[in-house]
Amino acid sequence: MRQQWHISDFLDLEYFFIQDRKLAEEKGEGILRDRDRSLYLKEIEPDVAGVDHDREWLIHRWLQVRRQRESQISSAALLPGSVWSRMSCYGPLVVFLLMVISGAGLVYSALSYSGKEPVNVSLFFLLVVIFQILLLLSFLLVWILRRVRGRASRSFYSLSLVNKGLAFFFKPWKYGLDSGQRAHFAATLAAVRARSKGYGSLLFWPPFLLLQISGVAFNLGALGAILVKVAITDLAFGWQSTIQISSQFVATFVQVVALPWSWLLGPSTYPDLAQIEGSRMILKEGMYHLASSDLASWWPFLFLAIFCYCLLPRILLLGVGFVGCKRALSRVSFQRTDYNQLLHRLQTPRLETGSRNREPASSLVTAALRPEKNGVAAEGLTGDIQGPAINGNLLALIPDELFPDCDSQELNLLCRQAFGYGVQERLRINDEEGDYEQIFANLKSRPEHCPPLFILQEAWQPPIQEMLIFVRELRNICDQETPIIIALVGKPGPETIFTGVTETDLLIWREKIATLGDLCLQVSPLVVK
Repeated sequence: MRQQWHISDFLDLEYFFIQDRKLAEEKGEGILRDRDRSLYLKEIEPDVAGVDHDREWLIHRWLQVRRQRESQISSAALLPGSVWSRMSCYGPLVVFLLMVISGAGLVYSALSYSGKEPVNVSLFFLLVVIFQILLLLSFLLVWILRRVRGRASRSFYSLSLVNKGLAFFFKPWKYGLDSGQRAHFAATLAAVRARSKGYGSLLFWPPFLLLQISGVAFNLGALGAILVKVAITDLAFGWQSTIQISSQFVATFVQVVALPWSWLLGPSTYPDLAQIEGSRMILKEGMYHLASSDLASWWPFLFLAIFCYCLLPRILLLGVGFVGCKRALSRVSFQRTDYNQLLHRLQTPRLETGSRNREPASSLVTAALRPEKNGVAAEGLTGDIQGPAINGNLLALIPDELFPDCDSQELNLLCRQAFGYGVQERLRINDEEGDYEQIFANLKSRPEHCPPLFILQEAWQPPIQEMLIFVRELRNICDQETPIIIALVGKPGPETIFTGVTETDLLIWREKIATLGDLCLQVSPLVVK
């Protein structure tokens, strides 16, 4: 079932993801697992029974429940989606009215006629028509150049602009901060860039639509001002030039400009050669010898020129904007690691002992593997950890020094509980000399698409540049949406290498990996507390 999404939904979704990350940093991932699993059982599962719902529906239903709970906590809670909905409702209307007034005011003042000197057709046409045509052509040229260079239209307006602005203003003070502050700032900028990539061209269309609404409103105001001015005043139009331009040249230019409408409305909608000659202004001769019919013959031409060359393209682009925004909404990918982890928390049963006392997942998995050693009966565990993995299977990449002590069954169970993936295959990473060619060759030789990747790393060893290069190369080999999980473990214990990670080590890894700006790259502890 394809769920209908709106921009306000994604804004609220990002807001809740940010809140959840803060909560996990303060109280651990376990609190998110408990909350979302309880939410699923009480609020979502009754609607799922007997109906085939896809991941989009589950995510949207979770969003609805989170919104409801947020409003229950505080009736005055104002979510970003609500703010956006109000802005998108009233903002375009305000802009429309302001631009109608602006267009009408500009044209009305430009058509001011005192009876001594007629309205300059050349100047009016240049300011009102030619200037708007040049704006549209410049926009089209930039769009073509972006396409030729392989950049999507979202580059016109996206969060990457915020990234560039912050980087620009940050540069003078960059070297005044310590290494930790610089790393945090670099991670923030990379996260902003990654978020903008995750929504494709979606962030481009709202300002594009607002720009076209402004253009439509401006030209409607201009056309209205022309009609009002013609109806209540006796306007006179004339043209003049210091350059020796013949009347025949002007007549030919006018006929070419009038081609879009002259075939339908006839030649009476633009001045002919005689009227053009009769409306030519010569400074020393004045205008009293000119015929009124010739001076008034220009206004239909100016009116229809604004309509055809300024208003209609804006209306067309407005329609393109609505279609583009709808298509961008339908193309937003739900394969990001945030979504995968959310679905995992919703649909994965929690491991519990026979009593009501909760224990860390690592302890329970170890108990399931070594019941006689830990004194906990395997049948005392609840939760199907042997069923199909929520997110499918992945390929585990294990460093040389960890591979001999990495129990495949224990790794599989921990991976299921932490990420919702089962381990389909394990490969050894020979990273002593940075030799990853065997891994790359193995991935390239696979006939199917690159599977989700799992990289086991020891968190107490800070990430080095070679690791970043390795991950970047993996991304180049795989699809942009292929999940890559860097699973962290602490210092090896006497019985197992799967130990907990300290908050400091986790923060260092996340900030360093975030500089890659990869939205489908996840850094998380393997052992859930």
